[in-house]
Amino acid sequence: MLVSAGWGVLAAVLAARAEGTLMCAIGRHHDEGEMTALFEPMSPAAFAPFDGVPGCCALARDESFRLVWCNRAYADEIGKESPGQAVGTTLRDVLPEKQAVEREDLMRPVLETGRTLAYQQMWKGVRRLTRVWPLDPDAFGHAGYFVMIKALRDPLPEQTGPDDAVQFVRTADLGDLAVLSPRELEVFYYLSAGMTVSDTAEALFRSEKTIGRHVESIHKKMGYSSRAELVRDAVQRGLIHFSGRQWSVLTDPKRAEDD
Repeated sequence: MLVSAGWGVLAAVLAARAEGTLMCAIGRHHDEGEMTALFEPMSPAAFAPFDGVPGCCALARDESFRLVWCNRAYADEIGKESPGQAVGTTLRDVLPEKQAVEREDLMRPVLETGRTLAYQQMWKGVRRLTRVWPLDPDAFGHAGYFVMIKALRDPLPEQTGPDDAVQFVRTADLGDLAVLSPRELEVFYYLSAGMTVSDTAEALFRSEKTIGRHVESIHKKMGYSSRAELVRDAVQRGLIHFSGRQWSVLTDPKRAEDD
């Protein structure tokens, strides 16, 4: 499954082969076992071999972050009937301003440096890996950003060098998890990580009775019929691979601003 931090590298290499063009040059430092990649601008044609892969979103934005192209998967995610209806939208049209600003600030250096960017984020209640390339100006007639987004259900691989860095987006789109209170989100995380009600009560300095009420509320709000169903859902969303600290930041807007 192409969900690791190296997913963008592999996708770019395979797309380059499919298109018969050189998109990236890959060199290995044998003494350190480090893989690095230098990317040339991306275009929809280069992405074409991967269109139709379930949950694989691709989009292009101009320098002002206005959307100029996307695939069907992305249009579906933002509630548009067709990719054409999504054209012209900005990040602020699909995300609250604080979330949009953080992502724009992360992306800007891509045009300044010409280097690819990778970050993990919570989008629509799912942990996702996002990679950003400079947009191929020949494909659109202007500079911009090419973005690929894929659900990230596995742990991130060990970082061996600066080119492997995957940044963490602090502001979260909780999706359907937004119905849970901050305390319920804490309990949800502990339970999905395999902790018992007793363990969770001890960790949160609450009584087991109180935690039990939170569990009952979580099940009712999310439609879970069992603890196993809760865990399966958390695993499918990739949420168990956020660290405890990251989860706390994602689910507590005040902490995201203050830290």
